[in-house]
Amino acid sequence: DLARASFIDPANNKRSSSYYVEDGSYVRLKNLSIGYNLPASSLTRLKLTGARFYLSGQNLITITKYKGYDPEVGRSDLTGLFSVGVDVSAYPQAKLISAGIDLSF
Repeated sequence: DLARASFIDPANNKRSSSYYVEDGSYVRLKNLSIGYNLPASSLTRLKLTGARFYLSGQNLITITKYKGYDPEVGRSDLTGLFSVGVDVSAYPQAKLISAGIDLSF
């Protein structure tokens, strides 16, 4: 069931095998953006033609039982054609939250 630790490794235990396969299914909230436009009655008092407040986020939530950094495993060109779907510990996707105000005069 387990690969034998060996310096010489005559059985080639570093090769790919089903022992290292795990469920990579996940659910991810990838993009979310919410905004609010001020009503026209408020805009005339502020001498504006438009005002919008917004909050935006990327990669906010990932639900998975995957043990690696990121269940969205890609392929590195450095590891070759046979590494499709192999997790080579790539850096996980960044979480980004931004807020802003759009004003029109």
